[in-house]
Amino acid sequence: MSGLRNSACIINYGCQMNEYESRVVQRMLEGAGYEMTKDPDQAELVLLNTCTVRDNADQKIFNRLQNLLPQKRKFRQKKVGVLGCMVEAQKERLQREMPDIDFLLSPMELKGIANVLAEVTSRDFDSYEAYELKEYHQTRFQAFMPIQTGCNFNCSYCIVPSVKGREVNHSPDSIVAKIGKQVQSGVKEVTLLGQTINSYRWEGVRFADLLQRVSEEFPNTWIRFLTSHPVLFDERIIDVVASYQNLTPFFHIPAQSGSSKVLKSMKRGYTRESYLDLVGKMRAKVPGVALSTDMICGFPDESSEDFEESLSLMEEVRFETAFMFYYSERKDTPAAGKEQIPLDVRKERLARMIEHQMEIQKDVYSKKLGETVLALVETSGKQAGTVKCKMACGLPVFVPSEGLEEGDFVQVKLRSCTSHSFQGEVIHD
Repeated sequence: MSGLRNSACIINYGCQMNEYESRVVQRMLEGAGYEMTKDPDQAELVLLNTCTVRDNADQKIFNRLQNLLPQKRKFRQKKVGVLGCMVEAQKERLQREMPDIDFLLSPMELKGIANVLAEVTSRDFDSYEAYELKEYHQTRFQAFMPIQTGCNFNCSYCIVPSVKGREVNHSPDSIVAKIGKQVQSGVKEVTLLGQTINSYRWEGVRFADLLQRVSEEFPNTWIRFLTSHPVLFDERIIDVVASYQNLTPFFHIPAQSGSSKVLKSMKRGYTRESYLDLVGKMRAKVPGVALSTDMICGFPDESSEDFEESLSLMEEVRFETAFMFYYSERKDTPAAGKEQIPLDVRKERLARMIEHQMEIQKDVYSKKLGETVLALVETSGKQAGTVKCKMACGLPVFVPSEGLEEGDFVQVKLRSCTSHSFQGEVIHD
């Protein structure tokens, strides 16, 4: 394994915030002289940035560690570190069962990673903050911008508040300054990130105010935002999105369940009726809006009738996209102490839910055929001679690549679709 020296690998699990943090750490490693590799078996330094929202994520991470740690006996310079939410939630278990891990850092300890890396690797590292201030690009033309960390909600199934901490917001001036740097470097699309982003507050500034300021200062840049909580969705946000063309017509607004009884048990703070009222206003006020959701099935206390209510809510809203999961109990959350629905029932409900949503998506997408839409060229398509583009509403469309480059805005006529994406042709002036 002598060829492993001077190489590093980061394995990312979980949300876009984790992806952002992994990219910041990657820049730190590159600044210290490491060459990045995608193969952890061929890396001298391996970092796992973890998620613990669902149990299957934990199992994947433990399985990966069981494979990686024995390599340290063959290659004594190999170092393995674990970052992220799983450290906060399962630090004692990791220390007990896997003592060969070189270091553990929770989300709230991440800002100190430079000192930890310096001690473990005997190299010099600039601070996390120094790299965080630089532009982070998802691609050369797309960037994530965290404006908030933590969460003040206490949903009965969720471990995030205990591992990410309470909500902390960035100042409007710092957000605008960072977006300005990204735009100057050629970024065409910025996605603002927060756990419950529409709860954003800074002195007298609310999220709708921030969106309005950003859209006016960067009128030629697409602005997106993730993720919103239904309880805090001020109608002014909808009005602002409807008023500015560069605020993309897309809302990710997790419903989690279509049953008011289950929503109460989840401690979500809204009912089926109030959720439907909210998305109805979005559909009515924002032309061409696309809606996305998270759905959980098999939550404790979810009866067959409750599950059918979730399916009927999906039918009524007709989400353009949905992220669907069966309930996974997380230790030390209120829902974990309830009587659990058998796993095979949860899995069967999930399979039904996914099938139901795919039918909805195919129908929703087919009704868009023939439309001409603005799209941003993202990357090469899997099929030779094509590129993958993203429409303003966030849906993917594949077009012939001839004459196109990443970062181009193009007019596309939608010609055909599957339940996941569109195929189209570029319309030239």
